[in-house]
This record gives sequence, C-alpha cells and structure tokens, in this order.
Amino acid sequence: MEIKKNILVIDDDAHIRRVIELKLRNAGYQVLIAKDGEEGLNLIESLHPDVVITDIVMPKLDGRAVCMKADEFKKEWPFLTLIITCSLTFDEKKWVNTMKDTQFMEKPFSPNKVLQCVDQYLGIER
Repeated sequence: MEIKKNILVIDDDAHIRRVIELKLRNAGYQVLIAKDGEEGLNLIESLHPDVVITDIVMPKLDGRAVCMKADEFKKEWPFLTLIITCSLTFDEKKWVNTMKDTQFMEKPFSPNKVLQCVDQYLGIER
C-alpha cells in the first residue's frame, strides 16, 4: 500500500532517521532523508514534501532556522512540520506555537505517535 505523500526526515542521528524512515515506509509513505539542516532546507525547497520531520540541534543549519524558513514556504504550499527533539525551553515552545502547521514531540519518542501525527495531518485513516 503506497501513499502518494512525501515525508522528509531531517536529523543528524542516523539511528533516529532510520527508525522514523522504517515506520513511515512500512505505512506506505515515500520517505526522503537529510543529514543536516542545510541539506533538509534544499530538499524542502526543491521537492515540496507533504510533511517535514526535523530535529533542532543539527550541524550546518539548526532546526530552528529550518523551521523559520519552512514557515515562509508554507505561504506557497501547506505542509506539516513535526519537531522531534530532546527538550525545548518555555520560550522555544512559545516560538513553535507561533508557526503554522507545526507540532512538537519530545525525545524519546514513539514511532507509532509519529505515524499517528502524520496520518492525522494528512487525513489518512488506518
């Protein structure tokens, strides 16, 4: 069962990328991978994914900068940004809440919850 939706996973931790990738691929999604924020931002701009899953602390370009730029892209096409990171301060959580179609999930996370969040945003029922 292939769902014609592209999910971009941006994380510098190969294990986390792989866990999320396997969960989403097994659910039928097409999964794209980026190892840092700079690569991820280039893929967002060129491939217009339906969902972006990103960490905050990454090399080259951090997740906050990726999210800020992604928020600008959302004026052209809608997509979910799911931030998965160890923790956010109160001020960072306020910042996340100001962004369009952006949600936060704390590490350690459940791959099932990630899939649930993506499915819900895309209107997929299982």
